[in-house]
Amino acid sequence: MGLTASLDIGSEKMVMAVAGVDNRGDCRLTGMKMIALQGVKEGVITDKGKVKSYVLYLLKELVRDKRVDVLNMSLSGKAIRMAEQRVSISLQRKTVKESDLIRAENKCIELVNAKGEEVVDVIPVAYTVDRGEYTANPVGKSGRTLEVRFRVYTSDPHYLKEVRQLMEACGIGHVEFFPVARAYMEALGVSESKRRFALVDLGAAHTGVMLFRDGMLDHEVVLPLGSAAIDHDIKCAFRLEELQQAKKMKHSHGMALRSACKSEKVQIPDANKQIEKRDLAKVIQCRLEELLEGAVYQLQQWRFTDGGNEILLTGGGSRIPGTDGLLAKLSGQQVGYAKAKGVLGPDENIFQAPACLAVLGLLLCEHAEPEEEKGGLMGWLSGLFK
Repeated sequence: MGLTASLDIGSEKMVMAVAGVDNRGDCRLTGMKMIALQGVKEGVITDKGKVKSYVLYLLKELVRDKRVDVLNMSLSGKAIRMAEQRVSISLQRKTVKESDLIRAENKCIELVNAKGEEVVDVIPVAYTVDRGEYTANPVGKSGRTLEVRFRVYTSDPHYLKEVRQLMEACGIGHVEFFPVARAYMEALGVSESKRRFALVDLGAAHTGVMLFRDGMLDHEVVLPLGSAAIDHDIKCAFRLEELQQAKKMKHSHGMALRSACKSEKVQIPDANKQIEKRDLAKVIQCRLEELLEGAVYQLQQWRFTDGGNEILLTGGGSRIPGTDGLLAKLSGQQVGYAKAKGVLGPDENIFQAPACLAVLGLLLCEHAEPEEEKGGLMGWLSGLFK
């Protein structure tokens, strides 16, 4: 059996993970590597040559004597579109069966495909039987009609074809695409959890906000501003010549809370100049507050205001020390860092690294192709022998 690889392409980084299945059937991480990225703009590959060289390098570093059976790749930014689709189906046996959920999903995909877009994924958000109350699990409920609200992720089929060809040129024969939301759901084991919690993803170009309840994705929004804005603020505030200097300062000396800083000076990289660490923290805190307040406002719109609820942080921007404390202060709720589940590996620190959550979740993603239950006499007869 070969390996499963996953590829998460962000605005500034590319992360690849490789895993195999051990003797117990568990997904076991065999390697992971992150590199700085160029040739991608707002989630869309703009320089195929550069991206190809990155992928080949990562494969050379992570894959040795085994083959990669499938590459699971995330789509984000302008590479993917999100919409909602409601689907209604008649219940053949007046009771909701698993096969009815499959029929509803297939009908949803058919409706979207008819519009000329390629469906990347469909995620059920809520079910209702005979227009009653929404439920997370309608199986076993009696009624005449099942209505499902889906979150549908689509992409340009021509773009996906080009990406597949690019990966084939790297020696990968089979590529599967997934939205980041699906990767996070798998990484956090959402389907097995009944609690209500939120996830704030501080990316470089965008801030993602997701709300989960009863084992399902309840709400999702992508705000058009990310942590890269902090780099530009630092560059302007201290009149730096290069943006890279600002990034180094943020990563080496950045703090999310000015009040937590001691009175000390820090060196500007590649320059004969020092600044107060508290001044650096003030610049960071001002912009980070804006990003987090946008996420908090969105959660409030979704009535996620109970102080007993938990918000989890992920994404490269959340690596700034004190980000969890600042979000807790702004939201009045418990805040922690997301940790990947369902994947085994030698280093536990990897599973709680903010920049690695999506790529680890992608290892667990798969597009199942269940068959609909046969109807009529043949369906009844086949059921007798199960």
